[in-house]
Amino acid sequence: MYKKILAMCVTMTAAMPAFADSDLSTDRTERSPQGDLIIVRRTAWPDFDGGTVQVEQHLKPDGSGRLIYRYKDQPEATKLYHQAFCASMDMQPSQGEGRIEGPAAGWACTSEMDIDGRSSHVGPKSIDWVTATAPSGQVPVGVSYYSTGQMAAESSVAGTRTARIGVDNGRCDFSDTRHYTSSFSLREAVGVTCIVHESRFVSTSLDVCIPKQCASNRGTQFAR
Repeated sequence: MYKKILAMCVTMTAAMPAFADSDLSTDRTERSPQGDLIIVRRTAWPDFDGGTVQVEQHLKPDGSGRLIYRYKDQPEATKLYHQAFCASMDMQPSQGEGRIEGPAAGWACTSEMDIDGRSSHVGPKSIDWVTATAPSGQVPVGVSYYSTGQMAAESSVAGTRTARIGVDNGRCDFSDTRHYTSSFSLREAVGVTCIVHESRFVSTSLDVCIPKQCASNRGTQFAR
């Protein structure tokens, strides 16, 4: 199904204006329909068939050197691709607020579940837990690639879930924050694009927190 969504996405992006070449991403400045300043960032993402597709993200500067990604603020083609990318992992786009540092791009996918099959809050004996797995494995040299970290969590109380992924000692960095008004249980994939120009080992990280617990994990990629 996600390939059908991607086909719609490619059709819509084909009419977009051309961008100058760049190692990882290309940016242009625009005004949103509401008159706000936005950065339109274009990066390469997997096309689910061994190639890549160019995807635009509409990002809002936060005044501290970071760019904010919100799913609801994206053009329709970007929403369709985000949906397709998450659907390939049986997930949906996160409705949280993402923050990007540097020239990278990223976003999060989520799958929320009822705790013990119940939609209401859990009782006092519930266990709060969270796990994190940083990206690892072999990655290409000289081309943009996407790294995904995996997390799962269960919280017996309302509060904030934060997840931050870093590649190459945080040179490529993306974080996602979401606020929950009740207890929650979820699994998520959090990812970021990066590029490495020579064969070497690359450090990765994933740090996740829920109201009562945090988890961190470090990994290694080999660029060749």
